[in-house]
Amino acid sequence: MKQLSMVYLVEDDMITTFLIKTLMEKFSFADEIHGFQNGEDALNALLNGKADPDLLFLDLNMPIMDGWEFLGAISKHPKYAKLPIYILTSSIDPTDKARSAEFKNVKGYLVKPLSLKDLQSINPEVG
Repeated sequence: MKQLSMVYLVEDDMITTFLIKTLMEKFSFADEIHGFQNGEDALNALLNGKADPDLLFLDLNMPIMDGWEFLGAISKHPKYAKLPIYILTSSIDPTDKARSAEFKNVKGYLVKPLSLKDLQSINPEVG
């Protein structure tokens, strides 16, 4: 897999967003990284956007629209029901991991902090 064109990062913590973007940029994970502070902003960007992301990183606990609500909304949208999503959360609760597996487009469950090894598990050519 080559470098991705566009990635969405849905994360409400500004410091975490900065660190993840820095890591992705350092190892050329994607040409563009678009950050959103809640699921509603990300959903609106998808529905109104001209370019679609190659994949999306999604935090579960956020204000306005959390990750679960976002997954529910996106799974009903034919164009985005297959968008690869990686859960990126601080939750180590096995019920959260099991629940995320119920969504067909969730490709992985990553626990923060995101590491180079995590990025390589998604794209082995990174780093």
